[in-house]
Amino acid sequence: MTARMDGSFIDYVDFIDVAVEAFETAPRKLFEKMMRLILNKFHDQEIELQRLSLEMDDMHVLPVDDLDEFYDTVLDAVDNIKLFKKKLEAIEAKDPLFAELHDEADKLHSALVSYMDRMGQLEVRIMQEEQRSA
Repeated sequence: MTARMDGSFIDYVDFIDVAVEAFETAPRKLFEKMMRLILNKFHDQEIELQRLSLEMDDMHVLPVDDLDEFYDTVLDAVDNIKLFKKKLEAIEAKDPLFAELHDEADKLHSALVSYMDRMGQLEVRIMQEEQRSA
């Protein structure tokens, strides 16, 4: 997974290295701004995933064309978040913002898993509706 920062993209795992360097060498205000940017990005993604999950309750068709690609993409994102959280665990004691980012990454991880689960429930519900109609 990547985050857009100032017109370019940065891998979440690479972000940790940049954040630690900023924490150690940059002015505090710059470090805080950088951390708030990624915290807000994670929070936005979590809210969007929750919204999409709730919308599935009213759906009767799959919102994706290729389920295999969907599951592969979401599983890759889940793995990336796990790796990100693991790197954060090693540094979260250095600053409360790292701990806050770990908490937000945990929420995003849960939202991704929930989103994937809801898609599976929708898939089953659609198959059951098709069987009843046949």
